[in-house]
Amino acid sequence: MFTMALAAGGCYSFRGGSVAPHLHTVTIPQAEDISPQPYQAARELTTTSLIQKFRDDNTLRVVDAASPDSRLEVTLVSINTQVRRNISGRELESVRGVEIVARSTFFDNVKKRAIYKDKSFTGVGQFNLSEGPAGEKRAVQDAINNLTSQILNDTVADW
Repeated sequence: MFTMALAAGGCYSFRGGSVAPHLHTVTIPQAEDISPQPYQAARELTTTSLIQKFRDDNTLRVVDAASPDSRLEVTLVSINTQVRRNISGRELESVRGVEIVARSTFFDNVKKRAIYKDKSFTGVGQFNLSEGPAGEKRAVQDAINNLTSQILNDTVADW
């Protein structure tokens, strides 16, 4: 009995599910940015981050092929770098947040159906105002990293 419990323990996974067995490749086109106030390079940063995360994860092989098994599309809906943190009374604002909202669709090209469609994701980051534009840029990158991690997880694990 104890041996069976140990053997079963070796099969445990932290992920909630897995990619369908017929899917082996994914193409990730350039993210689209339809946000009212686009952030320079957000499309490229998002796309690059997603591709790198999928390559590191290695559940689906990223390809530029004409006939990939699946396609992951991402649209940046809003990029807000002016999210104010809780300030009360006479306090001076010292920290701001960054919030990036995206919609994503993951399409199964083999079965010709969306696995999920227009699913919303939100990535956040924050920076000290004293850091200026460099801090804001880092916070945007943190928000994109957060956002793309969520997209990866929902795409390869949360079925």
